[in-house]
Amino acid sequence: MENDVRVKTRGRLWIAGLAAASLIAIVLVGIAQSDSDLLDELRAEIIPEAGAETEYGIPLSLESLPQFVEWWYTIVPLVEDDLRYVDALSALVAPCCDDNLAFKCCCENDEGQACNLIRSGKGLAAHLILDLDYGTDQVQASVLEWFRFVRPDYYLAVALEDRGIDPETYDLTTFGSCYRGMCNTPISQGGCGGMVDLIEPAIGSPDS
Repeated sequence: MENDVRVKTRGRLWIAGLAAASLIAIVLVGIAQSDSDLLDELRAEIIPEAGAETEYGIPLSLESLPQFVEWWYTIVPLVEDDLRYVDALSALVAPCCDDNLAFKCCCENDEGQACNLIRSGKGLAAHLILDLDYGTDQVQASVLEWFRFVRPDYYLAVALEDRGIDPETYDLTTFGSCYRGMCNTPISQGGCGGMVDLIEPAIGSPDS
């Protein structure tokens, strides 16, 4: 009789334990699903999709990187004193080192020195001003849209922080790629795209 009671008790405990484990698994799956939903929600809200049309007529694509960087060399010197250029970029932070403004990021300590991420934003700004006569607000909005497209990791991390959520929960960080030794990492991989020649193997690939 005593043995029967022990067997029944153990059986009940085993069933209770199984039920508790199942409940925990369901809760964890629910949390993971909720986390995924939140990131998807933020991405849809603030990150433009590849191929999206822009106000200035160039669809968002990594293929534009070489052209935007080239404009940094050829057009930026012609607009550096234009208040629209200065004010628009000074209203944005550099996504590779956000304790600096996009107008002069942390890698511009030496004359002519800049990472290709920032060069691309400045080149685009120069084109919008010189060739399309854009105003300050238009330039600012267009460059921000470009930065969000090429470096979604940073802007998603910022959005999470703004909601009081640690971005590291999602393997994201607002700690600048410039400070993490990623100056020569492709922009599409969360880096700066190189300090001289553009490093971006994703250009020309089927996924670009």
